[in-house]
Amino acid sequence: YAIVHAYADPFAFIREAPAFRVLSEGYAADMTQARALLPIQETACGAVYLLPDAAWSRRVSGVFGNWLATTYPARAHAVLSHKPGGGYVVSVRAPQTTQSGADVLCSAFATGGGRRGAAGINHLADAQLNDFVRQFFQHFSR
Repeated sequence: YAIVHAYADPFAFIREAPAFRVLSEGYAADMTQARALLPIQETACGAVYLLPDAAWSRRVSGVFGNWLATTYPARAHAVLSHKPGGGYVVSVRAPQTTQSGADVLCSAFATGGGRRGAAGINHLADAQLNDFVRQFFQHFSR
């Protein structure tokens, strides 16, 4: 924050600050790793990704979900991130062609909720993973 705050013009920060280059290159490297991941399950209607328990995946989990949604707009996506102590945080994007259903799916789980096009589950227990994947594909196959 202190480095950015020193610049009155954000574009000057982008042009001049070495910190911006470090951040930009780090983001690009993180997203390269994310885009190289294979889904744990995939069909024509959707894909479920389980991010590794690594610092880079925590930095890009949200933007990776958005990238999937814009890159493959006709299908739904779920991105699961490991939680310290067990379980997962789940982010779901409905197909951009319908922008509906993510809230209904996630609300079926105790800590889930959100909007029609994008929703999530704050804590999915390890034992619920297979059930979530089954419900995800069942829900978005309709």
